[in-house]
Amino acid sequence: MHRYVKIFFSVIFTTIIFFSFAKCSAEDLRFIDANGDTGYYVDASTIRVESDSVFYVDFDIIRAGINQMEVINLRINHWEKIYQVMSIKTLSYDERTELKSDDNYRHPSSYAEKSLIGDIVRFVLTGSL
Repeated sequence: MHRYVKIFFSVIFTTIIFFSFAKCSAEDLRFIDANGDTGYYVDASTIRVESDSVFYVDFDIIRAGINQMEVINLRINHWEKIYQVMSIKTLSYDERTELKSDDNYRHPSSYAEKSLIGDIVRFVLTGSL
């Protein structure tokens, strides 16, 4: 009986490690900027090209001081210099559990070359800032 308990806990431990690694490896956060304990990142694993001028990407804001992370899905048209927030999810940073989400429609907005959105566009188009 004791042997089966060891096997059971070994299987549970291996499963936890596997799923933890899978969850962490799904992200490919690339640093864009910071302000105090708030960091701004692009999740390179989420880049999805729609056309020559339009792509989707997740922009992550990590607020370490309050253990929160916002994942903002953006649709960017870099030829027209406009972006649209498609959804926002607020997660606990350490556990990545969803605290709230917002899929409300937002109108497209313009962005400047020298802005966070401009930095995101430069990263997506060139692979660096």
